[in-house]
Amino acid sequence: MVMDRIPSALELTAAEHASLVATCRGFIMRTIPLAHEVRLVELGLIQSIMGGLIATPAGRMVARA
Repeated sequence: MVMDRIPSALELTAAEHASLVATCRGFIMRTIPLAHEVRLVELGLIQSIMGGLIATPAGRMVARA
C-alpha cells in the first residue's frame, strides 16, 4: 500500500483512536482488537513486526491529534 496522505484522527472511531494511542506507547503484543489492528495497518498508522505492533511515524502524529 502506498499512502498519498496521512489519515486524520477524525477518520478513526474513538475506539480505533484509543488502540492507536495504546500502540504509540511502545511495542505491544497484539493487545488491541483484531479489527482495529487490520484497519490501522491498512491506513499505515501501525505495522506488525516481530510478532507485535508498533506505531509508524504517521501513526504517532495522528495519535497526538
